[in-house]
Amino acid sequence: MEENNSKELNLLDLIRMFFNWLKRLGWGILRLLGNWLRMLCRNWAVTLVVLAASVAVALYLGRTENRKYKAEAMAILNGSISQTVMEVTQQLALSSPLSDDTKLSTKLGLPDSIARNIAGIESFYVIDYLNDSTPDMVDFKRRHSLEDTLNVRMPNRLYFRVKTKNVRQLPAFEQAFTDYFNRNERLVKEFNVKRANLQGEISLLDAEIHRIDSMATITYLHEPYMQAQIKWNTLLFGEQERQMLYGDLLFLQKLKGKREAELANCTAPVVLPDGFMVMPRPVYGRIFYLVICGVIGAFVAMLIELLIEHRKSILDYLFKK
Repeated sequence: MEENNSKELNLLDLIRMFFNWLKRLGWGILRLLGNWLRMLCRNWAVTLVVLAASVAVALYLGRTENRKYKAEAMAILNGSISQTVMEVTQQLALSSPLSDDTKLSTKLGLPDSIARNIAGIESFYVIDYLNDSTPDMVDFKRRHSLEDTLNVRMPNRLYFRVKTKNVRQLPAFEQAFTDYFNRNERLVKEFNVKRANLQGEISLLDAEIHRIDSMATITYLHEPYMQAQIKWNTLLFGEQERQMLYGDLLFLQKLKGKREAELANCTAPVVLPDGFMVMPRPVYGRIFYLVICGVIGAFVAMLIELLIEHRKSILDYLFKK
């Protein structure tokens, strides 16, 4: 019992010591901030000058022509899977202005005045919950598990995000962006294979519909009604059942309609149905730059004031013989 009580007391003492350490740490941080504030107020002239310069820099960085906006679009892939198209997108994302062959303007066939305003190109997988062919979520964090067989990456969807400095140039970029994919040799081949497969399925469905329709005509109009027959070792009088083909015809007709609609929408390897949608808020606005530059300015002001207050000690140390 005494040993157990000593252990409990030791544990309580450790907890108490931990919270006391946290208390001392908090008060130490508050005293440090207080000393910094006193220093800023004591040398208020330096503080005002540095903070004014910080505000000027923040306003310059946050000016309208320097803001970046996000533009996002959902892409439908015809033929190629999302992983293949993402690999093609990486060729644009890794463009470099160091060489004419690797510049974004060269790859997209755009003027340098437009390509320079594109600050970034990203692509993300689209997640389909319950695997029902409906896009449910965009994997912006790129953390979706490949082992999940119920919530899967959609093979025919991809989400694009572009950062631009000039929203007015976005239509020209969008046209060049889609043309880049639709000129890719591999994507074009896979697109043509998909169209050929759809056309083949439609032809087969047409032939099957015609065959069943002919069978229905023979069954309903030309075959005599069976008055008596032996079935399953039983003598049946009169027509007990008759094959109905309307359900098969209706199913094939619906399937054909789906394939025809898919073929009609299969117009290019990569299609942006709604185009790029511009986010109304900039990536980094004036408030962001004011906060960042204000914090940096405060540290710079404290550093300058420390140098001023200890200038004699610093000079003595530097020129000490």
